[in-house]
Amino acid sequence: MKLDPNSENGDVKISTLKIFLNGTLLALVIAVPAIISTVVFHYVIKTNLIITISAGIITLFVAMGFAYKISKRLSM
Repeated sequence: MKLDPNSENGDVKISTLKIFLNGTLLALVIAVPAIISTVVFHYVIKTNLIITISAGIITLFVAMGFAYKISKRLSM
């Protein structure tokens, strides 16, 4: 266990497991929607490759915006 240097008193303990779980959750929030949208556009809707890549990138940036908001809440 390590002490949190960002806390006022310095007595809040952060476990390594909590850090790994929060990081895994954020990685899933970012990656899964982009992968699903790319697969759906390419295999189900059968769109052009440029449209598929564009949709995946747009979904990735939207997911990163949500992950930023989630990470703020997880850090409190």
